[in-house]
Amino acid sequence: MLQRHLMYKNGFSFLCGIALLTGSLFFLNAADKKPKSNKKPDKDLSEFMREKLAASNQILEGLATEDFKLIQDGAVKLQDLSQAEKWRISNDVMYKQHSSEFTRVAAQLQKQAKEGNLEGSALSWLQATMSCIECHKFVRSTLIAEQ
Repeated sequence: MLQRHLMYKNGFSFLCGIALLTGSLFFLNAADKKPKSNKKPDKDLSEFMREKLAASNQILEGLATEDFKLIQDGAVKLQDLSQAEKWRISNDVMYKQHSSEFTRVAAQLQKQAKEGNLEGSALSWLQATMSCIECHKFVRSTLIAEQ
């Protein structure tokens, strides 16, 4: 029984680590991509994306070390960033839906961390990561293509 519990815990930790690392690499890659047009890159937006990445890394570190304060602080930072004017790059209905979903999941992550729920925090973080990936995919394929 103990061996099965340890296998589950180690497997879960490994899976979360891989998923979070993949998500962090996605954000890093997305923040570094050059625009397809001849327009000068928006330095403020790039710095803003780096702030999101820093908060994401803080959450990943908190999950890996079971430091719920780090998780909570990172989630609060993401919520704050999601309320910033720079966050709203479009008035598109689908973009607003992606943004609302991310904000909801970030709040859920904060709640799970406050309750000291590692599995709930990890699941919320995976949902937040998937929300980011879907939104970035939408922005690249739809909003940037329209420019």
